[in-house]
Amino acid sequence: MTLLASTDIKKAAIFFCLCFSFLLVSQSFAQVSIAPTSLFFDHQNRFGSLTISNGGDQAQEISISTEFGYPTTRDGNLMIVNDSVLAETKSIADWVKIFPQNFTIQPNQRQTVRFVTRPPNNLDPGGYWSRVKIQSNPVSPPIESVEENQVGAQINLVVNQVIAAHYRTQKAKTGVQVSSVDFTKADNTGQIEVTMEQTGNAPFVGSLNVRVSNENGDTVYENTTTNSVYTSITRNFSIDLSDLDPGQYTISGEITSQRRDISQDDLLQIQPVSFEKQITIE
Repeated sequence: MTLLASTDIKKAAIFFCLCFSFLLVSQSFAQVSIAPTSLFFDHQNRFGSLTISNGGDQAQEISISTEFGYPTTRDGNLMIVNDSVLAETKSIADWVKIFPQNFTIQPNQRQTVRFVTRPPNNLDPGGYWSRVKIQSNPVSPPIESVEENQVGAQINLVVNQVIAAHYRTQKAKTGVQVSSVDFTKADNTGQIEVTMEQTGNAPFVGSLNVRVSNENGDTVYENTTTNSVYTSITRNFSIDLSDLDPGQYTISGEITSQRRDISQDDLLQIQPVSFEKQITIE
């Protein structure tokens, strides 16, 4: 066997080991689950808890921290931003105490993590928030046992899962308005952009439904998604136009205070907000 051929075999072996190890570790981390998906505190209830479950076959080191941030849109891209100016008046990251903050969870076990909020006195009415980051790291990452002159690989994959934590004062209220609905077309794909602004003193948390119907009123596209508006945000929806006949269509939708993963009691309620736009597809 030539040196070049031997090198190629080693490269292929390394690639295989990396892919295989990545698959093993990814499957292991996928078993770390968190419930609930958001935390809510107020002036009457300053305590909360998370349940972290390890459904995999490896022990996991868990580290929990808080940081300020919120979703918004910049240059058409959805992202999480940390506005240091807004953080000074809206962040609860320094108020939240976590017990325990670092621990190891064994396979097929679960751990309850408790949270206590200690807000300052004389808060202005409204909503305050932070992001809770749950970092998981395997205690004993998979190791390929190899003999001399053989190829092995080891990957240590750290996974971060993030949920929102909200604190609301007694007079917290939320609202949302649709500032624009835009439609663009490129080849056989249409792009719907719904831009929204938060109008209350607390973030809006709920759902957004978008529909496209033809002249007969038949729905040709529909999408319902979770929707959080902290300041302003643009949500994008792509629609396949290849099977649609040319003609007049209507984009419509509704924003509601409903989430499948969050109790109604934890959501600040609003009257449903509807929107509509007529478009032409040629």
